[in-house]
Amino acid sequence: MVPMRLFRNPAFAVGNMTTFLMSGATFAAAFLITQEFQFARGYSPISTGVRLLPFFATPMIVSPIAGALSDRIGRRPIMLTGLALQAVGYAWVAARSSLSTSWAEIDAGLLVAGIGISMALPTVPTAVLNAVAEHEMGKASGVNYMAQRFGAVFSIAIASAVFAAHGHLGNPAAVTAGFRPALWSCVIFAVLAALTAIAITGRPSGARTDAAAADVLAAA
Repeated sequence: MVPMRLFRNPAFAVGNMTTFLMSGATFAAAFLITQEFQFARGYSPISTGVRLLPFFATPMIVSPIAGALSDRIGRRPIMLTGLALQAVGYAWVAARSSLSTSWAEIDAGLLVAGIGISMALPTVPTAVLNAVAEHEMGKASGVNYMAQRFGAVFSIAIASAVFAAHGHLGNPAAVTAGFRPALWSCVIFAVLAALTAIAITGRPSGARTDAAAADVLAAA
């Protein structure tokens, strides 16, 4: 079902690796931060969701702008900047997280990460789809979607193992003790995603290809 010859294309292969790492960093961090706000800081699920809006809602605003900008200057600069911001935001939160740190400061770091993720979300998959012929976009989209899901599962497993090695859910201090090193593992995923994105070459191939890529992404 998956034509392995597609992976002979460096942009396709590296793009999917970037997707794997980027999605891993994103999903694992979201999982960890939600636990930290509820079990360490005692916020209700609704209060947690409201406080994390700067992180979770950013793509609705930034992604369309990043997609339009990438059509003008190319996707690689947008990808690299976004993935770097994701790593910086997570590192900020991991370094500063403690029970005495205000949620507003944590949100500031998450906002930086959210902007970075929002810049990478529309550009990385489109770079992958633009690496293949139009008649192969359906298969390429399926592979990219699989890379997203595998990245999420793999990174959450790694982050959970790191959390369990340093903390537990028994009390707020123990939750934060596990949260910080676990989030550093997300920083590593984000940094690796940025490094792999450096190897993604190519520039926008035209509006017709971009429109087709957008249709395939929407269908996936």
